[in-house]
Amino acid sequence: MGNTYTVYSDFDIQKHKKTFINYLEVLILEDGSIKYAVPSHQMLAEELCITKLNITRDELYLMTLNHLGDYMEWLLTQTNSIALWSDGYIAGDNGANAKQLATLRKLKMNGLYKGKMPLNNKNIDVFKGVVYGA
Repeated sequence: MGNTYTVYSDFDIQKHKKTFINYLEVLILEDGSIKYAVPSHQMLAEELCITKLNITRDELYLMTLNHLGDYMEWLLTQTNSIALWSDGYIAGDNGANAKQLATLRKLKMNGLYKGKMPLNNKNIDVFKGVVYGA
C-alpha cells in the first residue's frame, strides 16, 4: 500500500500516465514544479499564498475582498502559479515564466495536457489571465 501512487504523491509524469486516464488537475509552480490540485486548485493556491505572504487565512480573506470577481486569478498572481486541467489553464497577471512553459510543453509532449499552447512561446504575455480550452 505504501507504494501506491495517488494525487497526494509527488507528481511524476510516468506514474501519472500509468495511474490516471484523462485526468490532470495541477498547479505549475513558479519553479516549474507540479503539484496536484488537492483538495482543489483554489484551496492549494490559498495555502501557497498564505505561506508565501506569511499571513493567516483570515488575513488572506481580508486582502481579497476587492478581488472576489477574479479571486482565482488574484491567487495565481500572488503565487506566480498556473492552474492546469487536462484541456486548459488559467494564469494570473504575471503570465508564465520560461520554467512553467517548459513544464507545460513536457506535459503536452507526454499526452497529459491536451489544451492549446500559448500562441507564441517567446511572448509569454499571451498566457496572462486567460483560460484556454481544447
